[in-house]
Amino acid sequence: MTTPGILLGLGLGGFVDGILLHQIFQWHNMLSSTDRWARTTLEGMESNMLADGLFHLATWALVAAGVWALWSGMRHREHASGKALLGWG
Repeated sequence: MTTPGILLGLGLGGFVDGILLHQIFQWHNMLSSTDRWARTTLEGMESNMLADGLFHLATWALVAAGVWALWSGMRHREHASGKALLGWG
């Protein structure tokens, strides 16, 4: 069951980047390295906010797909249970 692990790893890693580095520490935005315009003008800040939102949406979709893939994979095994979904089985 490699696919669920990859999807969950990408999605949760993106959550850490988006929440911790973008929002809490405010180290960077998705477009902040493109040019000074993206950091200093209202239009640039709006573009950054849109790009950050799309990034968060993509990471949420990856996590949802990973959970679905893990759940689907568990349903086809003999000893699948909710504990296996949480890593206890």
